[in-house]
Amino acid sequence: MISRIVFSIILLSFFSIAPHKAALINTAFATQKNAQDVSDENLRTISGEVIEIITSAGFTYTEVDTGKNKVWAAAPGTPSLKKGDLVTFSTEMPMRNFHSNTLGRDFSLIYFVKQYISDKGVPLTTSSHGTVKKKPSGQPDKTAHQTSSGEVKRGQYLREATLNGLNIQQKKLSHFKGKPLIINVWASWCGPCRAEMGSLENLSQKHNGKDFNIIGISTDDYRDKAVSFIEQTGITFENYHDDRLILESMLGANTIPLTVLVDEHGRILEKVRGAREWDSPEIIHAIGSVFRIELTEQKK
Repeated sequence: MISRIVFSIILLSFFSIAPHKAALINTAFATQKNAQDVSDENLRTISGEVIEIITSAGFTYTEVDTGKNKVWAAAPGTPSLKKGDLVTFSTEMPMRNFHSNTLGRDFSLIYFVKQYISDKGVPLTTSSHGTVKKKPSGQPDKTAHQTSSGEVKRGQYLREATLNGLNIQQKKLSHFKGKPLIINVWASWCGPCRAEMGSLENLSQKHNGKDFNIIGISTDDYRDKAVSFIEQTGITFENYHDDRLILESMLGANTIPLTVLVDEHGRILEKVRGAREWDSPEIIHAIGSVFRIELTEQKK
């Protein structure tokens, strides 16, 4: 998903806005000169042979030989890839002149992507950072993202909603206008949700209420399960219970964890599906790029 951007990090992914405006990826984030949007209609795909693989900070970096040139891409998690595999990925989030702190190297161009697709057209699964389907109740399992009823897409504005507090009092969603907002949708039974919660808390300790706000939305069927999870993990940022699944529908959270980046006016800038290391330098850099604000990992 841009000209400037994880979370698949950790990001990983990547608005239904007019072309040439600021956009991001659904997988990770990073920085690129001249933040511009890339509408879904303008996306293209790149295919080639994997010639190099590096796994770091929750991402799998691959160098792909297209036959014409060599291109780098990064996807969240650890897909089942090996050298010589033929893969395809979309150009949702191109990042130019990107420096990876964890790898200690520069990339003149790298694509942060939602996932790699095999030469057979099958998404390559990840070992621990893949998106998780909302707990089924006798429904056939679905792994592909489908548009939820009433979903607000990237580039569109969130509708008003009442937030029922778990560790805070009830509020309206509009309460958070005026400052960028990160919304994380989770459930206590969701393994990847639990895995990324610590990094979200670390991110919150550094930036919440200062550069942007962070809130969590639990889709647990039972409130006590969500409260128990918050108490066990020691989460301090505000969390709310979406027992009527109003937020789940509006945000399109048919897979979780889902993290939504919203600007100060209530417009969705990016949706990141799957767990990320939200306190990693790459992701913090990416968040700053999406919100168009300067962030540093060490900021207090």
